[in-house]
Amino acid sequence: MTNTYETEPAGVARLREARERLAAAREQTEAASAAAPLPVVPGDTFHAVLGGCTISTGAGFMASAHITRAGENIIVTQKMIDASFSASGRSWMALLGDDGAQVERWGAVRFRLGQAPADAPTWNNHGDVEWTRARKAAKAEAWAHPTAEARAAALAAVNERFGPLASTATYWVQEDPFAAAAAAQQKALDEGGIRFSQHVEAREAGVKGERR
Repeated sequence: MTNTYETEPAGVARLREARERLAAAREQTEAASAAAPLPVVPGDTFHAVLGGCTISTGAGFMASAHITRAGENIIVTQKMIDASFSASGRSWMALLGDDGAQVERWGAVRFRLGQAPADAPTWNNHGDVEWTRARKAAKAEAWAHPTAEARAAALAAVNERFGPLASTATYWVQEDPFAAAAAAQQKALDEGGIRFSQHVEAREAGVKGERR
C-alpha cells in the first residue's frame, strides 16, 4: 500500500526550512568575505610560519606555484591575489593576520603578516631535515668564535634555541631461543601434548637394555 501526501509532512518541512536557512547564512557569509577588502595589497610582505605550503602565483591551468619554507618572506603580487580566490569567490589571503581563522581552516597557523622575525624557526618540527641543517650551521658558526669563552656562550645559545639533539639510536631486543623453546614446550604440556622421552632399564653387562 502506498501513502500519497498532498501536503508536505511537518517534519520534512522543518528539515527543509532549516537547510535553506543554513544555506542562506553560508551564502551571506561568503558574500561578506568576498566583499571585504583583503589585509594585503601588491607589494606587501607576509612570512611563512610553516614550510611545505603551496601558494599559487598565477591563474590558469599552467599557472606556477610556490612551496613555502618556514621563516620565508613572501612579497604579494597581483597575480598571487587573483589566484588566491576560490570558485565561491573567497580568498585564502583573507585569513592573513587571523591566527584563529587559520587554525579553524587548516589546523595550524601557516602565515603571518610582515617580515619574519630574525629568530623565526626555519623548520617545522624538532629533528626534521631543516632543523638538522640549521642546527649544524649554527654550531659551525659557534665553533668559529676566536676564544673559548665566546665559543662556550655561542654553543649554549645554540642548545637553548634548538633544544636537545634528536635521538637517532635504534634498539633491538633479541629473544632468548632457549627461553622460547622452553616456553613452547611448557605450553604443549599444559595443552596435553607429549614430550619425547627415552627410558633405559638397568641390565647386566652384555645385555642390551630395552627401549620404550
